[in-house]
Amino acid sequence: MTSFQGDTTGLIRFPRKAILSPVEASQYLGINKYLLFVMRILRCGPKTISINRETLYKEDELGAFRLFLMESVGICENNGLYREKDKRAFREFHDPLISLLSRNVIKRKMVLVTLWSMVLFGLSINLILF
Repeated sequence: MTSFQGDTTGLIRFPRKAILSPVEASQYLGINKYLLFVMRILRCGPKTISINRETLYKEDELGAFRLFLMESVGICENNGLYREKDKRAFREFHDPLISLLSRNVIKRKMVLVTLWSMVLFGLSINLILF
């Protein structure tokens, strides 16, 4: 574990472990950074780690989350990623499949939260009235 003093972010770099910021993680997945933020709030996205009150993502967790999304609709990656990893294209790449799948995960979680809140609200009204 090494720390870079000249870096303004103050991130700790772990050897052989890629730790990404939320912006880099959204670029890695090919989705909008706000989708990643909403998934983190709803706790239906990739696992996060917190260092100095900053939310970070491990690259292997992002890869596992990507595989989970793809396997949920029956798509498998044949011999690696279905897109070529190029540093130049990495910054500008938007993956419509992962974007749609992440929106689907958010919708399912929102429906679940809404239904549970309706049940709790109904129970509380029932306890107040009776």
